[in-house]
Amino acid sequence: MIAIVYLIIPVYTLLLFILSQDEQLPDDLTEKGLQRRFEKIAALIYRKFLEKSRLYKSSVRKRKVREELKILDYEKDTNELVRGYYIRKISLVLELLIVGSILAAISSYQAAGSRIIEDNTIVRKDYDMGDKRVDLVAFSGSGTQVGDFEVSVSERLYNENEANKLFKKMAEEIPGIIKGENKSLEKVTTDLKLVEKINGYPFTLVWKSDDFDLVHSDGKVTNEAVEGSGKIVMLTCTAMYNDKKWENTYNVNVCPKERSLGDELIQNIQKELNKAEQESRQDENFKLPGRVDDVDIIWQKKSEDNSMILLMLILTAGCAIFIAKDKEVSKKVEERKKSLLLEYPKFISRLVLYMGAGMSVRGILRKFSDEYKNEKSLTGKTSFLYEEICKCCNELDSGLSELSVYERFGIRCQVVQYTRLVTLLSQNLKKGNSELLTVLREEAKKATKERMSYARKMGEEAGTKLLLPMVMMLVIVMVVIMIPAYLSF
Repeated sequence: MIAIVYLIIPVYTLLLFILSQDEQLPDDLTEKGLQRRFEKIAALIYRKFLEKSRLYKSSVRKRKVREELKILDYEKDTNELVRGYYIRKISLVLELLIVGSILAAISSYQAAGSRIIEDNTIVRKDYDMGDKRVDLVAFSGSGTQVGDFEVSVSERLYNENEANKLFKKMAEEIPGIIKGENKSLEKVTTDLKLVEKINGYPFTLVWKSDDFDLVHSDGKVTNEAVEGSGKIVMLTCTAMYNDKKWENTYNVNVCPKERSLGDELIQNIQKELNKAEQESRQDENFKLPGRVDDVDIIWQKKSEDNSMILLMLILTAGCAIFIAKDKEVSKKVEERKKSLLLEYPKFISRLVLYMGAGMSVRGILRKFSDEYKNEKSLTGKTSFLYEEICKCCNELDSGLSELSVYERFGIRCQVVQYTRLVTLLSQNLKKGNSELLTVLREEAKKATKERMSYARKMGEEAGTKLLLPMVMMLVIVMVVIMIPAYLSF
């Protein structure tokens, strides 16, 4: 049933898909096929829920994203930029949620499909195929869960000669198995491991102690009452297979704990499981008991359904991506600002050089634009600064005044150094300034010093970022040196 709940998101998305057929997308969203369908759904969600939301409109994060998108693309309509950005982001999160919901539904369905035991029957493995262990959950006829059980169904039987050989071999291995965490059976301080089954052998083992006050058949031990070198207790191991029995004895120095009693119904069910398994060992199938102590038992395979965890992880990842996309915009703005700062000293120096040669600012910008376009066609490298210069040349060609072009250039750059430069150029156009070249030379010197200061700052930041890897390397070196030294003692 829970798998159906997981499909609510895909079904709701399908409904939105039908409603979003006529939704219009921004021109810069050029994806096709299924991706474009998701973008139309995202456009509908944005228009119906985000765009009209007061909380969204008053969000500080939304205003910051709007400003940053405007910096990255000054010429486009800001509303369209914001709309396209959120459509892409919602579309990505929606795709992730769809995939997560479908995976969670499949996981839940597979877990549920493997549970029901039809006709209370488990197929037994053939000879030498090993025991089959099945985790089961018992339910009463009313649907109440009774308890969990682990059933071991042995493979089909060996003949008598093969069984004798296997028992002799197993008897030699038993001391090393039942000692548990103890070094040997001569000095036992923790619980023994008195197993009922040993992998690779078909025998069912039954343990008997000659002193139940000290040793119990389940291997529980306690040493509070033991004094001196302890007490020797003889354990008798009875191996049963195909109505035949083998016995062997082992002397151990242990004290068992009292066996804890569980629920009476659970104990009786376990007895019936053991009885049914022993009685059907020569049969192809193992029949689980359907009724114990006048209670109807319904069996299911025990399985872990992690579909809810999977869906929660996907939802968390979707929220994280939705938030992280805003940080990507901020990172792009920061990279653009950094690039403009690094290019400024060279730009102002070239500007002063060409102005000293008698060229006008308008002509210099045109020359820079042509050189950049040629270099870009050859190398493919782009520059934020020279892209802005190309925009300035296009604005000049379109008829905008030189003063307006400079002011728009300063607004788009959003960097203090370029604002100073635009101020100097604007004052020269408005009032005239015979000392403009001298002032620009001083600005070039100042820009060079600021560039050196910025380079030192970047170096300090790089050193700080390298601190953590250096500490990690130090820890690794210390571990490599200290562990061999410690093991040598």
